[in-house]
Amino acid sequence: MSVISGLSKADFKTASDGLLELSEERLRSLMRTEPITDVYHVEQTPFARGKFASVRKIRHLVSGAEYAAKFIRKRRRAADSTREIQHEVAVLALCAGCTRVVRLHEVYETRSEVAIVLELCAGGELQRLLDEEERLSEGAARRALRHVLEGLAHLHARRIAHLDLKPQNLLLTAEGEELLICDFGISRAIQPGAHVREILGTRDYVAPEILSYEPLSLAADMWSVGVLAYVLVSGYSPFAGDTKQETYLNIAQCQLSFPGDLFRGVSARAQQFIRDTLVVDPKGRLTVEECLEHPWLKDDADIPRAIVGVGFDASDASEEGLDDGDDSRPHGVNGHGHNGVNGSNGSTNGTHEEDRVSPAPTQEDSKPLKHAHARDASPPCPDAPSTPKVSRKSVPHPPSVLALCKKFQPDYEKPGKLPAECAPPCACACACAGSPAPCLRLRPARPPTDRALIC
Repeated sequence: MSVISGLSKADFKTASDGLLELSEERLRSLMRTEPITDVYHVEQTPFARGKFASVRKIRHLVSGAEYAAKFIRKRRRAADSTREIQHEVAVLALCAGCTRVVRLHEVYETRSEVAIVLELCAGGELQRLLDEEERLSEGAARRALRHVLEGLAHLHARRIAHLDLKPQNLLLTAEGEELLICDFGISRAIQPGAHVREILGTRDYVAPEILSYEPLSLAADMWSVGVLAYVLVSGYSPFAGDTKQETYLNIAQCQLSFPGDLFRGVSARAQQFIRDTLVVDPKGRLTVEECLEHPWLKDDADIPRAIVGVGFDASDASEEGLDDGDDSRPHGVNGHGHNGVNGSNGSTNGTHEEDRVSPAPTQEDSKPLKHAHARDASPPCPDAPSTPKVSRKSVPHPPSVLALCKKFQPDYEKPGKLPAECAPPCACACACAGSPAPCLRLRPARPPTDRALIC
């Protein structure tokens, strides 16, 4: 009998920083200290690798059962990350009874690293399917989102926010019939009355309130669900700009559009679901329960037995270009993502790269569009080499808005004192002076936190 099955709610407690902790007794019973190679054959070549973690296929020496082992280094940039690793183990243990979360089998610990043994999902990442097929059929997207939301319902009922939902953290079973959530490295426990503020997530999927350094909430996952829905049915990101700061500005202002060439054949219900989740005010978004009751997801018609992808037909690309004014057409630029299983995108417990803001372009360039799963040859985050840079150009902004990009900078990186008030013309990154977009008022500079990140 697994020691995980003997855990109860009383064995878990939440720290003030949102990390879940197991009691010392339970932690000692869960962590095995013998060499993992005494129990498993460990493949030398990892099928996924980050700067501080790698995922390898392992096989039990006696039973022959296969698993995926996630090896995580305890020290990162001279800092001890043991608490973050134990948090990920605790979240997986808390979700042991959920069929939509990858199952924890056991944990091995040495002086330098921890190996988390997980259920093997032979279908690999959902990202792999997007790499091969460009997008999902609408029925397959509905099936995938149902499974994601069922897993989120289990997490949110336990006050756990994943904070990094994206195709790389969604795993398929061998036949593609089931989808599971993985990678809880930057998840946080959200307790009523507690205010945990951190800049966490992946660039194109991060919620606007996180960029504004507001307290973390379960609603941040619902924003990521909306972005995920957009990506699955179109193959493109809804907010990606030519630069990081432009992407952040698009997110903060919710610059959302549905180009005809990308959404031809996509139902009005699907587009309404996306609109209902991509709401700037977290209180205005659908909850996970409301999403599951949404007419688009409740409808059982045309849902396949397996999650499958479809490419863009030649007829889908109009000679007139996209509705957003860009004269480019989808080119099917596929990335070179790994085809491993239980993929770790490298952001296993977050990356710590400083996202320095570069000046914004002075004019709109006419560049070919890239799919939401296109990957850079040089990854944007050295800690997460397989994290994609989503670079679909959004709807062109007026020059006055673009000019704000060079001033938009995360407040934890902004040195010196900043103005407390914002009145046009202003020196902060806001979009006032007649614009309906929210004012992105910079806050006084704060000392950097070592867990702040955006990939």
